[in-house]
Amino acid sequence: MNYSEIPEFSDPFIHPQATAFGMLKFGISVSLWPGAVLRADMNQIALGDYVNIQDNSTLHTDSRSPISIGAWSLVGHNVMIHGCTIGRGVLVGIGSIVLDKAVIGDGCQIAAGCMIRGGKKIPPRSLVVPNNGDIKIYEGKAKPELTVAGCIEYAHLAVRFQKGIFVPYTEEEENLFVEQAKGIITSLGI
Repeated sequence: MNYSEIPEFSDPFIHPQATAFGMLKFGISVSLWPGAVLRADMNQIALGDYVNIQDNSTLHTDSRSPISIGAWSLVGHNVMIHGCTIGRGVLVGIGSIVLDKAVIGDGCQIAAGCMIRGGKKIPPRSLVVPNNGDIKIYEGKAKPELTVAGCIEYAHLAVRFQKGIFVPYTEEEENLFVEQAKGIITSLGI
């Protein structure tokens, strides 16, 4: 495959074992992976360009709390997102929970296992880590180019899945994704 061009597909890639229904709005090259559940039955779920929702993650709204996830954001495995706003170029790490009315700024990295309580506001480009049942926020310490590189990787994975291609990426391919991501971060002003 040619990895020098980032895939662009208008219809979302929805794995056959993912579930998505209700008031959904998708940007380009969105991908939903096995076991992902998007329940927009009471309010809108809006996913920006190149967002990927990985295996067994759940997104749900209530009547007063929609979900918005900005372009180039990556939602890891087993994440719970409920009625919140997530900026552009954000990583929500494996097993994390983000609750109603929380606001995650552009370029943040939420490490695996974090609980972002309802109404919490995380400043842009913050690295957030679990800390004895709470969280610790390191402002300006996130590396959003790694998140965007992951989004590029997942766009390629969606294309590869449809072609039945299941092989590891080479180190050179992964380095290319990071270089492409740096340009995207610059263009977004994150």
